[in-house]
Amino acid sequence: MQQELYFDISKGESGGSLYRLPNGSFSWQHSTHDEDRDETRVFTTAYASFAAFWQMLTKDLHWYFQHPLFVHPEVRAFVGRQLESADWSVQGDFKWQQSHHRQWTKVLSDRSEYYKGK
Repeated sequence: MQQELYFDISKGESGGSLYRLPNGSFSWQHSTHDEDRDETRVFTTAYASFAAFWQMLTKDLHWYFQHPLFVHPEVRAFVGRQLESADWSVQGDFKWQQSHHRQWTKVLSDRSEYYKGK
């Protein structure tokens, strides 16, 4: 088994892709961008489990306003349950709330082979 895309998410100044490695651990390949300096920094962080990665991601109390691109089918139900307790009202713009909510709905229902090569 080669590395497999497991979770992909971004926000304005940062984002990354989480890969499951053949040994079952995870590699978070992520970057940050400092617009004032026009500087992008790239990092790789190892996680022993998806739970450890999730704990890091949700330190941002409004993690659900990030832009999800892919969620692996194995954790879609879990992520969906986490979204049930999201307080969308913290973002006062209703259209912005709905836009993020629709993106999560789309990503959680995409075909599982969405990012697989041909």
